[in-house]
Amino acid sequence: MPARPNARLRALLREAAWTGADLARAVNACGAESGMTLRYDRTSVAHWLAGSRPRHPVAALVVEALSRRLDREISLPEVGLPAQRPAPATAARHLDLVDELHELYGNGARRRAVARPLVYRRDTPPAYDEVNPLVVTEPGRTLTSRDVSAAERMIEVFDEVDAVFGGGRGRVALGGYLATGLSPLLRAGGPPRLRARLLSSASQLAYLCGFMCFDDEQHGAAQRYFHVGRSLASEAGDRRLAAMALRALSVQARSLGHHADARRLAEGAIAAAGPRTPPPTRAFLHGQLAVAYAAAGDRPAAMAQLRACGAQLERAERDGPLLGSYHAAAFAHQRAAVHASLGERGAAIRALQSSTRLRPVRERRSRALLRARLAELHLGQGHVLRAVREWRLFLDDFPHLDSGRIHRARASLDAGLRPYRRVPEVAALLHRARQADSGPVPPTVADRR
Repeated sequence: MPARPNARLRALLREAAWTGADLARAVNACGAESGMTLRYDRTSVAHWLAGSRPRHPVAALVVEALSRRLDREISLPEVGLPAQRPAPATAARHLDLVDELHELYGNGARRRAVARPLVYRRDTPPAYDEVNPLVVTEPGRTLTSRDVSAAERMIEVFDEVDAVFGGGRGRVALGGYLATGLSPLLRAGGPPRLRARLLSSASQLAYLCGFMCFDDEQHGAAQRYFHVGRSLASEAGDRRLAAMALRALSVQARSLGHHADARRLAEGAIAAAGPRTPPPTRAFLHGQLAVAYAAAGDRPAAMAQLRACGAQLERAERDGPLLGSYHAAAFAHQRAAVHASLGERGAAIRALQSSTRLRPVRERRSRALLRARLAELHLGQGHVLRAVREWRLFLDDFPHLDSGRIHRARASLDAGLRPYRRVPEVAALLHRARQADSGPVPPTVADRR
């Protein structure tokens, strides 16, 4: 039986004022956000219009592309495509969170769902006090203080792995711990205070897993983990952690070019933070809102938020919480992002230089990314040898790191310096970079610089 033409998809294309080639480009772009390399073109769309069914998860990408274009939520039935197992970013607000952690990690022996392509969706900030079906406890196990202490220690372990070796090194392991090690504890009953501690720890670990996925450019998975972290924080009554999850979602949206979403999420993070949120976290939130305003081109609002950030940082104690901590290096980094978005390259370079000087030694991945960004800005001003100097320092850290963002920066080195390859210093750097491509250096316990 011949396929029936897809009249619904054709009608939506007319409403969007798109050609088949336009839709194909948008689908490819949405796929890239979720770590997929797609090469659809107008011929592919013509097949869909004729009634063929795109493979999973391309149908979800079609829905997302049209939702963004039309600025409203579109469903699979509306585009005339068969229902598939949905994976929206907001799924964490509609599932029991233990089930969500299992779904994210996957079932069976393969355990590959953390790396499985999950579609990144446009995001809206939920209210902190939104009512959610979250974790349902079951009889048969009672939570102990040892259980909670072990989970709290895991935060330190995985945070160290992420900072020193990059998100690609630990995201699958952390996803496995959340799904198989921590989720049974979330089902256990226990005293309210003990359960609140466990939920807060689970929230931080979900946040960390989301950030590892973000760092490894698995954006669909990262977005869902951030939402899980926000929901767990909400159930724990921890406004600080809920605000941090929304801030992370804003960072992600801005990095993908969704500037309006980034602004809304950053504003939502400020709104979610309660009166007891400590100054370092408040500084972090105001700094991200400054970055989001700058990305949207609103300089006065961005500078006002930077001033608010600086005021909160002055009030901060030296030793803050592990997640949501904030320091002068992070403030300088956010200032650099604001100035770069506003086209103020000189100020951005000075702020990045300050951030690299102040960056804690353990933050190897962040330091390498700062060096790469500095090199790009120097190159944009025509200062080739200054860029070479920063790329050299980047390559010092590169072999130790496993991170999608780091590998993207490595590709930027080649693309930026190729036109200058006859310059002796550039030729030597490109040769060294090729040698560094042999693979990551296996981590050792002693290698914690």
